[in-house]
Amino acid sequence: MRKKFIYPAIIALIAVAAFQACKKSGSSPTNNSTGFDRVGMLKNLSTNIIVPGYITFQASVTTLDSSITAFNTSPDLTKLGNLQAAFKIAYEKWQAVSTFDFGPAANENLRISVNTFPADVTQINANVSSGSYNLASLSALPAQGFPAIDYLLFGTGADNNAILVQYTTDGQAANRKAYLAAVSAIIKTKTTNVLSAWKTTYPATFLTASGTDVGSSVGQLTNELNQDFEVLKNYEIGIPAGTESMGTTFPTKVQAYYSKISLQLALLHLQAIQNIYLGQSSAGNGLGFDDYLVSAKATYNGGSLNDAITNQFATATAKLQALSDPLANQITTNLTGVTAAYAALQLQTVLLKTDMPSALGILITYGDTDGD
Repeated sequence: MRKKFIYPAIIALIAVAAFQACKKSGSSPTNNSTGFDRVGMLKNLSTNIIVPGYITFQASVTTLDSSITAFNTSPDLTKLGNLQAAFKIAYEKWQAVSTFDFGPAANENLRISVNTFPADVTQINANVSSGSYNLASLSALPAQGFPAIDYLLFGTGADNNAILVQYTTDGQAANRKAYLAAVSAIIKTKTTNVLSAWKTTYPATFLTASGTDVGSSVGQLTNELNQDFEVLKNYEIGIPAGTESMGTTFPTKVQAYYSKISLQLALLHLQAIQNIYLGQSSAGNGLGFDDYLVSAKATYNGGSLNDAITNQFATATAKLQALSDPLANQITTNLTGVTAAYAALQLQTVLLKTDMPSALGILITYGDTDGD
């Protein structure tokens, strides 16, 4: 039987299709006429964060795909090392665009295609062995994307010498190279399609839908920001650490288990979400949700809600920075530290998912069962 924590991204797909409302006690949305420039916020986010993020990510997956082609043509240790490095960079760049799973990304099912983890190693090996598979099927999601490449490049041998054998003299070497290329091609194609839409027609749609209703850009962005934050809290930290899995730890279920960059990715993911909240990019500090809350005079425990959220980002970051990679090892040797990081993320979830939407009159429509 498939468990929720095995395929978190499938839950997201179901939630998008069902639009199941998530109602929290005491957090019913109210309308706020603050005069805030929502179009200005959307323009800042799209121009300075979303489009540049996709440009950088698309370039990284193109490099990854080219590195796979070079490696498959004549595998050796140097090319394997280069490929592993290109993979890590692409996985890192993914963190900056993971939140934007609406519009073009939703049309491509980008998030679940790119990052359904943990990888189903049994299915991957069966696909490689048979040489016959349909990666377009829903059931194939845990056997593709970055988690699959993570396993194929780092988990098929004890070291790079052993991994290289899998692509040279092993009896399934040809099939394994073909599978690696097929998985990479899906990531590249979907990312290219999403970027193309954001560089042409979609920005106008994004800026026009500037209300706060469920179908508005602000509504979609708020929902996806929260849903993506819960991927970070629940699936990258909580379930592996046992806090979201009834006390049973699952260290092997961390993101990027085989390449051992799980904590690094989690920190980048948290920073990316914070940047969206603040409207912060290399172009400067533009309009973000922080400004929206200040304009709405939103309060929390007698103080500023924006201050509470900003401070909690800092607290959660510090708790994660107190850990080290491999995160799977930390779960085994420093579980107290990992659960402290989870607790900081949990408090931020309440602020972002209950208090912020209530203050801005935005309805949270995606479903969850984690009891936050």
